[in-house]
Amino acid sequence: MRKQTAAVLLAAIIMSGCASGPINPTPAIKRPDSAVTVTIERNRSLVGAPATMFFVINNQRVYALQIGQRWSFRIDAGEHRFGYDLGFNSCRQRVMLEPGKRYFVKLTPICEIEPRPF
Repeated sequence: MRKQTAAVLLAAIIMSGCASGPINPTPAIKRPDSAVTVTIERNRSLVGAPATMFFVINNQRVYALQIGQRWSFRIDAGEHRFGYDLGFNSCRQRVMLEPGKRYFVKLTPICEIEPRPF
């Protein structure tokens, strides 16, 4: 009986580590006419490969990503804090987004968060 319980617990832990998708809503858009579209992509790096990366906007986890996964969202232009949590590592950086633009952000394990217009 103990082996079955341990196996079920281990399977649940592994499955929860593989989850991806929305966790919380992104910040509400207050100025739709000047909102920007941001696409993020988790880099295909072996560093932290088995762990889920949690994308953070203004200190709130909003999306869980696996290796190579992309996600797009809309947000008000202006200053925000983007970041991620990956295992025991946390990364946060201030970003400035100009009205009406589209941005691409590649999330790397070395804490480089630089939105690039595209």
